[in-house]
Amino acid sequence: MDENTRGDSALSDDQRRAVFRQELSLTSETGAGRIIGRVPKKFTRGLVAAMLVLGVGGELVDHYFANVGLPTSSPTTFTTPTTIPLVGTTTVPNAITASQAFIRLRFIGSARVPHFALTDQRGATITPTARGKVTLITFYNKNCNDICPVLGAELRATLADLGAKARNVEVDIVNTDPFSYGVSRRPLALTATGLGGSNVHFLTGSVSALDAVWTSFGIQVKVGATANEVAHNAALYFVDPTSQLTALATPFAHESATGVFSLNGALIQKFAQGIERETVSLMQ
Repeated sequence: MDENTRGDSALSDDQRRAVFRQELSLTSETGAGRIIGRVPKKFTRGLVAAMLVLGVGGELVDHYFANVGLPTSSPTTFTTPTTIPLVGTTTVPNAITASQAFIRLRFIGSARVPHFALTDQRGATITPTARGKVTLITFYNKNCNDICPVLGAELRATLADLGAKARNVEVDIVNTDPFSYGVSRRPLALTATGLGGSNVHFLTGSVSALDAVWTSFGIQVKVGATANEVAHNAALYFVDPTSQLTALATPFAHESATGVFSLNGALIQKFAQGIERETVSLMQ
């Protein structure tokens, strides 16, 4: 069976919510990230009272209204993680390049990448242990109805720009959808974005397992009354070949009145170039 039906389209919204709460209560009472998803405008008023908030420290409501569900004519800037898993000191170079500034790069000191064990689209268990490659770790949902179309295009362009060097890069995309978390060989997160190759992993697991990863990386997931009322912040981490977190970029996009995220092709390419340059700088 290609899909794990628990938490997927075979379930009603009521069933999904019940599964979500049951799964989450098994091992965690904190944290899930926030899915940048399709949140109807009419939903935002009632969300404050009814929202199920998960994630590092419990996010404030103003973060939601600042980053999700409100169409805008300018790029939507999603809140960077409020808690970055720093283990050492933060280092700031003397000068920030234009490409670093464009991708909103923040530098991290000697921080070991948080441990996780999730399943990719091939059924393989992926952990952040040293693979001798640069690893990009980011977050969007399985059905590609959040920032996925933009960030996926940027990752695809990055790998294309890297050319032969792409073999020295791993891309780990962590699922941020607590309502659709079954393993799929061809998730929309990859097929809709044209991402493929043995070095690209779309990672998922139980809600409690995903929740632990979201929390570790400062991703906040906010869930409303139905499966499409979910939101999360965006982040892209850079990990060097020795599994040290080195930097954090902040993706952005336009959101339409119907909750569809997009970005001008030139800006997608510019963001991809910023990712590519930072990635190359970490190669040994």
